[in-house]
Amino acid sequence: MTIFDDLHEKGRTAVLAGEHYTETPPVDGGPAWGLSVTLRPSAALAARLAEVTAEAAALTGQGHWPTGNAHSSHFTVRCMERYRTGLPAEDPMVVRVGDALRKAVVGLRPFRLEVTGLTLTPGSVMACAEADGDTAELLKDRFTEALADDGHYEAGFRRNIWYANLVHFAAPIAEPALLVDWVGDRRQLHLGEVLITEVELLRWDYDGSQMVPAVFEAVPLT
Repeated sequence: MTIFDDLHEKGRTAVLAGEHYTETPPVDGGPAWGLSVTLRPSAALAARLAEVTAEAAALTGQGHWPTGNAHSSHFTVRCMERYRTGLPAEDPMVVRVGDALRKAVVGLRPFRLEVTGLTLTPGSVMACAEADGDTAELLKDRFTEALADDGHYEAGFRRNIWYANLVHFAAPIAEPALLVDWVGDRRQLHLGEVLITEVELLRWDYDGSQMVPAVFEAVPLT
């Protein structure tokens, strides 16, 4: 069983039981949505992810976060710290992480991410992705090394899958059984691929209906 298979079984159980995780707007010091380094889909892939997000949202109903829409879809490389509202570009942590990211990508060539299907998790509808070659993992390793002590927040934790959450659950699910079947029918749905040519450093802001990115810097792969 793959990690995505395991997530799907846990998500299916949680959704059908009405015991799924429910997102709430972040507060200062909260564990999620802090300063992050992400990869973003191409315009074409973002549009496709947005279409599927809208289909999923029709089954989840009102009140959920459409994180997979064209503005917000992303693949997280690393979260750097707990949430801070309105984090400014001149913040020392932002500056240091930017320096580390520029150091980490030197000599790394663009690589591809392929979105291969959907899965459920206890908190979201998720698009599953795979990276070609070893550049994506090398990026993680080099970034960890360049961060040094600034990598404390996820020290000892390694993201071992690539994914983009399409809908974060933030309310009761309107059609849980239909959602489970809908995702189940799309486990192997190929949604496209993206050539990753840059890595983004950003913060997340809550706009009243979902989290949206505020990009500090896009660092190109050479």
